[in-house]
Amino acid sequence: MSGIESSSFSDFSIESETTRKLTYHQKLRLTALLDQYLIALEKGVPPSVEQLAADDRELIEPLRSYITGLEDLHHIAAGFVPQDDVAEGDTDSESAESSEKLLGDFRLLEEIGRGGMGVVYRAKQLSLDRIVAIKLLPFAAVLDSRQIARFNNEAHAAAQLHHPNIVPVYTVGSVRGVHYYAMQFIDGQSFDEVIAKQIEEGEKPSIESVVSIGIQIAEALDTAHQFGVIHRDIKPSNVMIDRNGKVWVTDFGLARCQTEATLTKTGDVVGTMRYMSPEQARGDSAIVDGRTDVYSLGATLYEMLCLQPAFDGGDAPAVLRHIDERNAPHLRSIRPDVPADLETVVAKAMAKSRDGRYDTAADLASDLRRVIAGEPTLARPPTLFDRVTHWAARHRAIVTATAGLVLVALLGLSISIAMITAAKRESDENADRLAKSEMASRAQVDRLGAQVAEKLADVPGAESVRRQLLQETLAYYQDFAARADDDPKLMHDLAVTYGKIGSIQSEVGAVEEAIESLEMSRELFAKRADAQPFDANRLQELATGENNLALALDQAGQYESAFRWYRSAIARQEDLVRERPGDADAKAGLALSLNNLGLLLSKTGNFDDAEDAYQRSIELSESIADAKRTGDVAQQLASTYQNLSGLLANRDPGRAVEYARTALRNQMDELNAQSGNPKTASRVALTLNSLGAAQVAAGDVDSAIHSYQQAIDLQSQLIERWPNQLNYQRDIAVTHNNYGLALAAHKRYEEAREAFDQSLAHQIPLAELFVNDADLQSTLGGVYNNRGFAQERLDEIDDAIESYRMAVKHQTRAYQSTPEVPQYREYLSKHYFNYARLLRSVGRDAEAFDTAKRRRELWKGDGERLAGVAEEVRVMAEKTQHEQTTVNGLATNEQTPISGLATKERCDFCRETMQMAVDAGYDPPEDMLDRPVYQSVEVPIRLD
Repeated sequence: MSGIESSSFSDFSIESETTRKLTYHQKLRLTALLDQYLIALEKGVPPSVEQLAADDRELIEPLRSYITGLEDLHHIAAGFVPQDDVAEGDTDSESAESSEKLLGDFRLLEEIGRGGMGVVYRAKQLSLDRIVAIKLLPFAAVLDSRQIARFNNEAHAAAQLHHPNIVPVYTVGSVRGVHYYAMQFIDGQSFDEVIAKQIEEGEKPSIESVVSIGIQIAEALDTAHQFGVIHRDIKPSNVMIDRNGKVWVTDFGLARCQTEATLTKTGDVVGTMRYMSPEQARGDSAIVDGRTDVYSLGATLYEMLCLQPAFDGGDAPAVLRHIDERNAPHLRSIRPDVPADLETVVAKAMAKSRDGRYDTAADLASDLRRVIAGEPTLARPPTLFDRVTHWAARHRAIVTATAGLVLVALLGLSISIAMITAAKRESDENADRLAKSEMASRAQVDRLGAQVAEKLADVPGAESVRRQLLQETLAYYQDFAARADDDPKLMHDLAVTYGKIGSIQSEVGAVEEAIESLEMSRELFAKRADAQPFDANRLQELATGENNLALALDQAGQYESAFRWYRSAIARQEDLVRERPGDADAKAGLALSLNNLGLLLSKTGNFDDAEDAYQRSIELSESIADAKRTGDVAQQLASTYQNLSGLLANRDPGRAVEYARTALRNQMDELNAQSGNPKTASRVALTLNSLGAAQVAAGDVDSAIHSYQQAIDLQSQLIERWPNQLNYQRDIAVTHNNYGLALAAHKRYEEAREAFDQSLAHQIPLAELFVNDADLQSTLGGVYNNRGFAQERLDEIDDAIESYRMAVKHQTRAYQSTPEVPQYREYLSKHYFNYARLLRSVGRDAEAFDTAKRRRELWKGDGERLAGVAEEVRVMAEKTQHEQTTVNGLATNEQTPISGLATKERCDFCRETMQMAVDAGYDPPEDMLDRPVYQSVEVPIRLD
């Protein structure tokens, strides 16, 4: 075959004479013309060179020099070579067929893959009579001599690599401008194909086999790194397993040839980006080294173990954002049978920082061997300091902004500036006396993260780190409290420490323990105040301790005790304000306690008293001079306006709208000053929610819908940025629910149902996570009830029945956990009523009757409510009795035994329930007891 041109290894870094003198813009134009020619060639109507370059005559000769190579590439990809590559006289069909897919010394047999770097074929190398895999470099690289030089140099470097798990490179060359890369052909599957098959079959890979594969890949990479070759594109599709079970790493050196354009495409490039280290994904090529491959191997092992990528996203920017900003979900959260040590090893390999990863791939291989052997690994789970440092590095601005938060903050908003000042003064006075104790206990606490945990309290995205810090810090506070208990000189520090203990216990769900600790804190503050009854700072400390205890009791549903301590705190703070009317801290402390009391009064139905408490809180905050009004006071003032708006939404909608707008103006000023502050944005969204509720009550439903949409937009942005912030999930669930109610008021029931579905999507995971949180359970029950209402209106009766059933289920949880809260009983009664009513409508009377019986249990001692239950069941009984006496429209006296028993049971229940109502003080209308079912009810004689 004399017409076949042999492979050439010329220096491709030397640009051809035809293009060397072209300007940059002429080269760009030449590339565009070649693209046009290729498109026309694929359609079978290629133009002549003169036609193609009619407007660019100076490009005719350079264009002509590339056309031949372009035609060859097209024909090769299509399975043909130009006719002049067939030996003269070789005209029989078998010979023609055998010569159709020739490229130099290679006969291309079949395409086996395509990607950003070109087309891969299974081919036969004629001179050595062996099967190879050959990759053709895309024609787009022809004009870039630097790319060709890199391709050539790196491919030669890869060819020098000798390792049992590295696919060897045989040759690199060019035929008619088509550059290729020939390597050993592996008869097997790539691991992306293996993973896809495992997913399809629902088959989990063996952990030991995945670790063994990881060891082989890591050792292969280490060999390459020792030769200075960085793979840069380790991923499942570039790792293969042959028919004998041997692992092969392929495509060494080619990742460097990717252009910037290929890195912005979707599809396969996104798949590649999922495995890139953060520095590589950001384009920091100057710092890419062997640790980049270590990261990519970690990401590959992650996917092989749990059959899903560590990072996912619809496009390259989304994937890049996830890689840069988020940690992958813990392996064991997806596949619990993964050993903890293996999870730690993979996490270390995938560390965001290069310095946090294994220094070499060999180190990774060694630790993987230790996992198999059951030996301790070098990798250790990240310490609390590591996590906080990593988080702070990614959120430096936010951490800096929160650096001034106070270590002694108790239960969020409940510490005043006066207490901070007093604590500092006390600390200064006792510095010498506390030195040993500080070294033995407090220094340990601070070093382990107490201060950082407090600073993270208001920082979105830090909740998981903060929660763990709190859990581990709790033991140290308790140790300090145990050792300092008998030392009266440490009474102040001990009181503060018990307050911290209570705060932590409250946050981690140990409610009773929190109350006990906060009571200890209050008692110690009381002893200090008794010792110096005229010391204003000590009185402020005590008032703060009482407020904190009341807040914990309030959250636990112990309302009477909470009322007592709120009022005690308020009385002390009122005395302080009278004695020091210009003290901004005293006013701020009193305003906070009044707001907290207002919330409790509102919760227990004391609406007039609640309004009074809110109004007094507002007056105090507004009386603080602007120069002394801190950001915390301004925030608290806006929150109180918002609370007052919520209280008045149904009682005085006009004023409620006014107060919500006042709160909104204050918060918008803050948001404009700190546009990136997520807490401020969250408060704005909550106020928009309150405004929407007031607008609905005022009859301005269109404006309410707009307010809710604005709130949802803000909250959606917050969740997108901080998806693990539970408060944001809770808030948007409430807003979607209220939005659905507004839509339902407009009779837009289908949209309302969708809004309730959105609310449930956020609320259900929270309720499942905090099963004992009465508020979450009650809210979830309310959303289910509202969805049932919308489904009824859409005639989706079965779905509505199920929604009401779920409403009863979750509201029952709320009521049983906190029976002191009157709303929970009220809501549960409504859910029972709706559920029973719909059951009756579809003939499920037995279930409806059982529901009515449970509803009666809620209202023992309430005559009005019991009478309502009796009437509900009477209607049901009379309906059943009517059905018993009518068959196919004909009267009959026949009764089935079951129906008769059912009717009698319901009639007896009616009489019993009405008797209970009368005994509880219910005075029935005269005609009510004339009904046969109530004739035996005994009514006491009442003297007018």
